[in-house]
Amino acid sequence: MKITPLGDTLGAQVDNIDLSQLSEAEFAALYQAFLRYKVLFFREQPLSTDDHVELAKRFGELESPHPFFPHLPDNDQVVVIETSRGNPPSQSYWHTDMTWQAVPPKCSVLHAQYVPEHGGDTIWCDMAAVWADLTDEEKAELRQLNTIHALHAFEGSRYDHQDADGQSVVSKRAQDYPPIRRAMVQTHPETGQEVLFINEQFTRAIADWPEADSQQRLATLFSQARQSKYHVRFRWQKHSVAIWDNRATQHYAVTDYGDTPRRLHRVTVQGDSAQ
Repeated sequence: MKITPLGDTLGAQVDNIDLSQLSEAEFAALYQAFLRYKVLFFREQPLSTDDHVELAKRFGELESPHPFFPHLPDNDQVVVIETSRGNPPSQSYWHTDMTWQAVPPKCSVLHAQYVPEHGGDTIWCDMAAVWADLTDEEKAELRQLNTIHALHAFEGSRYDHQDADGQSVVSKRAQDYPPIRRAMVQTHPETGQEVLFINEQFTRAIADWPEADSQQRLATLFSQARQSKYHVRFRWQKHSVAIWDNRATQHYAVTDYGDTPRRLHRVTVQGDSAQ
């Protein structure tokens, strides 16, 4: 197994490995690389659905089925992220997956089935590095703050539609996932790193702040996280795999390929503590 870092703190490519046949020693080394680099990339991994699911299970218990993302007919834990002719992707946002639920996921394993010849990259951001670069004064302030996370951004997206009663399915399911309050700064449960745990898609406000002040402060922090020095960008190929630590990153899907067919399968692992 060869691990090639792509940045000082974020991203590594792993070669000379078969993800469907990992030994215990290989997985242990892989897991340490996952914690260190936060997102790992693999090429030429023609995983079956069972291989994909079993790989994800080595990282922990799997998430329950997503409330409205499509999934494989024979396995509702495998989300299908698909673009087809006439069905382009929705507007993309920087995001950390599912921070609108009580315990956000630990990580995800994303496997490319087929992708456009050009475009469709994904970019990850190291939110521990973003935090580390803030001033001591900023850190002291932000450690005292809580944020409100909600799934409102999915309303009107391609994952939303009207049900038989004429109601938005996202709005209706949102009743099962009311806005949740959580600390803006989190301590990673395994590395001990502090992380600025906000994201542009689901962090709606700073709790107990006036709306204008809240949005202005969040916009400043989001702008900080958009700096390329915190990022790693991955060019997808057929059978590529990415595994990322959802507790320490945001990511962004680049939607520069129109409705060129693209399909990826995602399996997500439960978080291990409330954040």
